[in-house]
Amino acid sequence: MLAALAGLAMTAPAQASLLSVTDQAQLSSWLGEGPLALNLLFEKTPGKTAADFHAAADGRGRTFTVMQAYGVDGRQWLVGGYNPQSWSSKGGFNLTPDAKDRTAFLFNLSTGVVFQQLPVLAGDDYGAMQTVNDATLGPTFGAGLDLSMPFDLTNGGVSALLSYNDGIHHQNPFTSLLDNTPYANVPNVRFGAMEVYTVNLVPEPGAIWLFGAGLALLALMRKRSGSR
Repeated sequence: MLAALAGLAMTAPAQASLLSVTDQAQLSSWLGEGPLALNLLFEKTPGKTAADFHAAADGRGRTFTVMQAYGVDGRQWLVGGYNPQSWSSKGGFNLTPDAKDRTAFLFNLSTGVVFQQLPVLAGDDYGAMQTVNDATLGPTFGAGLDLSMPFDLTNGGVSALLSYNDGIHHQNPFTSLLDNTPYANVPNVRFGAMEVYTVNLVPEPGAIWLFGAGLALLALMRKRSGSR
């Protein structure tokens, strides 16, 4: 039983099909909480829309969303975002006015870059706009819209970095997460495959053994109770 438990903990990340082992390690590094177990929550298949995404993801806690994205020139990228809060179908912008809550980020695994939420800035505070809760949109981050999936999860997507930026380029925002080109006020992304994963930490080996020992003790107590 203990061997099975250990194997379960270590194989959970293998559920990710868009992500290589190297990609998963990169996401773990960017999140900074240790090895992760990514469990598939939603997968885009033909005919699925934002309604299906929200039915699967709303209220399910923090997630990683990963998608194939195609620029206007047809080049392909593997991009996505980390949402530390649950998705929702209503409520508009999910605001994080406190700096300590700005833990979401966007990433481009094809180029190895990551963009955090902007810190608190005087004047404009676009970094407070973490995600967008809207039943007509798929996973959508930031006020730019920094990375936005349309209702059909495919055509007419947008990437215009504003809430997620490195601060240095904040005075020249609205560039694409895909290739850093300026956003031209027209949809600039088409999406292919997309997967959403719940985020859990892989238990330490000692915790797995402790859990297994607890199960064994519970089974022994039940056996003794039943034999009386």
